[in-house]
Formats: sequence, C-alpha cells, structure tokens
Amino acid sequence: MAENLSEKRLEEFLRQAPDASQQEIAEFRQLVEKYFVGEITPDEFKAKRLHMGTYGIRNTKDIHMMRIKIPLGKLAAEQLECLAGVADDYSKGIGHLTTRQDMQLYWIPTKEAPLIMARTAAVGLTTREACGNSIRNVTACPYAGVSPTEVFDVTKHAFAVTRHFLRNPASQKLPRKFKIAFEGCPQDHAKTAIHDIGAVAAVREEDGKRILGFKVYVGGGLGAAPMQAILLEPFTPAAELLRTCEAIVRIHDRLGDRKNKATARIKFVVKRLGPDAFRQEVFAERAKLPAYSYPEMHATETDEQPPVPKGIPSTANVNGTFKRWMFTNVFGQKQAGYSVVTIKLQLGDISASQMRALAKVIRKYCGGIVQISIEQNLMLRWIRNEHLMALFGELEPLGLAQTEADRLLDVTACPGAETCQLGISASRGLARALEAQLKQAGIAGEDVEKVRIKISGCPNSCGQHHVADIGFFGGARKVNEHLAPHFQLMLGGMAAEGVAQFGAPVMKLPARRIPDAVVRILELYRKERQSPQEAFRAFATRVGVAYWKQALAEFETLPPFDTSPEAYRDWGAETDFTLGGMGPGECAA
Repeated sequence: MAENLSEKRLEEFLRQAPDASQQEIAEFRQLVEKYFVGEITPDEFKAKRLHMGTYGIRNTKDIHMMRIKIPLGKLAAEQLECLAGVADDYSKGIGHLTTRQDMQLYWIPTKEAPLIMARTAAVGLTTREACGNSIRNVTACPYAGVSPTEVFDVTKHAFAVTRHFLRNPASQKLPRKFKIAFEGCPQDHAKTAIHDIGAVAAVREEDGKRILGFKVYVGGGLGAAPMQAILLEPFTPAAELLRTCEAIVRIHDRLGDRKNKATARIKFVVKRLGPDAFRQEVFAERAKLPAYSYPEMHATETDEQPPVPKGIPSTANVNGTFKRWMFTNVFGQKQAGYSVVTIKLQLGDISASQMRALAKVIRKYCGGIVQISIEQNLMLRWIRNEHLMALFGELEPLGLAQTEADRLLDVTACPGAETCQLGISASRGLARALEAQLKQAGIAGEDVEKVRIKISGCPNSCGQHHVADIGFFGGARKVNEHLAPHFQLMLGGMAAEGVAQFGAPVMKLPARRIPDAVVRILELYRKERQSPQEAFRAFATRVGVAYWKQALAEFETLPPFDTSPEAYRDWGAETDFTLGGMGPGECAA
C-alpha cells in the first residue's frame, strides 16, 4: 500500500514538473527498477545516479545524500517549503547548505530518489548534474545587484550560463567535475581564483559607450594539488562569454586526462600545455562556435526592484544582542535605505521547522527570496532599514539571529567522517569544539574577529581549508601505538580576484588538542603582530613555519592511552577511532 501511495505521489509531482525534468526522472525511475532486479550493475547505476545528484553515504547501502542545485544560491519561499517537507520526511528534519550554494538532504532510500527529484522539480529545482563529472552548480557573489562596490550586476549573466550548460551535450561526460563562479565586486566574495572558470565583471569604454564584459580566469582549484587560475584575456565582452565558456569546457572534454582521475581537472590541462598554448587552444575553439544569443547576455544594468513588504509588525521584542547583530550581520546595500541581513547557520544546517518559518518571514520582508552564501549561511536582501528591529524580533525566537556571521566564530566545515566515504576525521565535530572553546576562552574579540577558520575531513578541500586564515584537513596518525584522529594545520591562506595564496602546511595536530592550539595561535597574533592593521595571513606568513612549529610543539602530544582513552577519539565519538568506515569516494566516480 505504501509503495502504491509513493508511486501515486510521484506521478502527481511529475505532472507539475517541466517537460525535460519529467523525461529524465522517468528514465531514472526505470534505472532504479533495473538496479533492484539486477539488470544493471551497481557501478553502472552509480554513474547514472551521480549524474542525477545522488551520492552514497558512509557505512550504508542504498541510502543516499541528494544534492539539490540552487543556481546562484537564490531560493524562493515555496522551494524552501518543499525542501522542508523532504527534510522532514527523510533527512532527520535537517537541510545542509554547501560552499557551492546548494542544499544537501541525507538518508534518502534509493527507491525514494525519483520521488524526491519529482517533488523538487515541481517547484523548479533539479538535482541533475549536481554531482558527477559535469558542470556543477554555478555560483555567484551573494551581493550581486546590491553591492556598493560592484562593477555591475552579474546575476543575469550567471543565470544565462546556468541555463546554457544544463543538459548541454557538450558537458555531459567530462573527464572530471567543472565549477564556475561569477563576481561583480573587487572583494571577490565568490573566490573566482579557485574555480575552473571565474568570471569577474569588467567594463570598457568604446566610442563613448560603456561595454560590459568579464575578466575570465581559468584553471583554478583546490584539493591535493591546489592551483591558482590564470587570466584568459584582458577583456571578454559579455556577448562573447557563453562562447568562451563553452570553448573552455570543450577543451577540458577533449584534452582532460580520462585515465587518471587525480589529474583530470582542467587545471592540469593548463599546467601541461602552459598558459600561452592553453589560451591559443581556447581561442581557436571559440572561433568554431556560434555566437550564442541569450537576452541576459545583453543586459546593461540591474533592473531588480525592491519588493513590497507585507504585514510587518509595528513593535518588536529584542534582546541585548540586537546591537551586536546589527554590527556583524547587517550590510548596507547600494540602494539607500536598504540592507542585507545574514543569517548565521552553524555548519550550514537548518531545520525543517526553521525553513518553514523563514519562508513566511521572507514573504513578508523581502519578496519571498532568500540567498545562500558560499559561507554556508543565508542572506535576506532588500530589508528596509526601519524594519531591521522587527526582523530581528521574528528571527530570534527561531534561532536564526545568531551574531558573528562570516567571522571567527563562523567556522566552515565539510560533512567529513559523519557521512562522507572519503572523510578521515570529524570536521564538523572539530568545528563545534572550536566554536565552543573560542567562546569559553573569550578570545573572539574585535581585533581577531576577521580571522576565518575552514575545515575539511580529508585533503580534497571541500571545506576550502587552503584559502582560510587557519585551515585544517583530516588525517590519522599513531601516537603511543594507538591510532588517533589528526588534522593538518595550514596557515595564511586567502583568495581574491586573480590571486590565491594557499595556506602553508605547518604540522599535524591531534584532533583533541586543536582547540587549545587555535587559542594559542590567536593569542600570539594578538601579542606579536606589528600593528593592529597587520592582517592575520600577513602575520602568519611573516613569522614563518619554523616559528609556528616551535610555538605549537606542545600540542603534538597526547597523554597515555590507558589514562586518557578519550583523547584518542574523534570529536563527538564515543568509541575508539578507526578508519574502518572509509570507502571509495564518489567525487571522482
């Protein structure tokens, strides 16, 4: 009976989905049936399900994480409510935001995956090409259209690239995943230098006219072999952007390494050919392609209009944190009288009940749209300044008014060993411990609050540890003849337009010693920097690795196992540490 009900619901949602989604979900549904009767092998099925955004979960069989693509991170209220329903039904009531502005939902049985695809497609979302060797979710600066410093609003151009490549035959079977980001601000909130393609807004004057275009960066990436992107050419007119991007993708498809997944990203093509030869390959390929025409590519300036607020309460109950929230979470738009509000989510997690309540809030205050940032937070744009107190009063009871957004106490972490088959150590557990220790130590003052911490559970850098002031990636090491979780410490990383300074590897530290080590790092920065203006990454680089090794040497040790077995366990674990739960990663499958 339950199976018949599920089938009935699937058909109902499919009827509401776009035609293209209906067809691919119906095909995936058939693949699921073939998989369970043995007509296709698990490996054959894996390639197909990854293409449809469906990952395996550590220590499970036929249970999945599904990644929902949210182009540019823009999410409508009805979509948020849909995701809340799926989270309640399958994902233990939690949705997880990623550094690519997606949402991930966990614990979904294989047989239910087509239903989830249909439910999300019915509200205009898709899982297609969210995983696998395809063009992943296109990300963009979350301040696009409202930033006081932007060259122009890149929103329409980023949406055009999204639309162009979704289901595009040129990008269905790439050698490896491909990531694209857009930025309009000089601050480079999108971190374009670490992307396969990073498109940064630029303008040129021709015959008295302002021509919109981009500086296109190619071949950036993190992982075990981080590389900084190269500038393709000084100026690419907006009308040429799609053709340029497709030429780059086609070069990747043709010249990418299909034998060794470890060297299959386009950054290795750039390295192998050299920048000049790579540029010539792209220009020659571009010349063969048609001049794609999307209305968005000819946009002049943003035409985004302020939404009309509805039902704003005339009074609000606020507590003593309102002033701090205004300082850390509110950003003035270029449009006078409006602000962007950041909702800090610990580790990118939001509950289904919070999603539903937030959907009501954004309908009232900001036209029913919420923005996901690459910092795993949410942003509400177009908030009238006179409504900020009322908004805080509505967010605070929901647990959505935490201060310190995008600061020291806002740690970024990938899922790590909790669910990822490649995760070695518990990155999320460490992040929680760090936030708690920093609060307890009272170390997170204004003089260090801009220091950012990012954590990955393995060397793959899903947590972007390479470009953090203080970065960690998971590992393991034997201490006193017992295996213990460790993290490699990286210091001094950053990413800006055209520049990626990767953190210097310092030392491996036992997971349980890291919170105290980070307190020491911040105390030394506070005490020994040359001036209050010296940024942490400048200080960390100036004093050098040898300095840090000496200063942190005491944190490399652990007490005897017999007296302190908990010191050898991962954060959040109640049993001894083991690598037994690891499996073959599906990122490169």
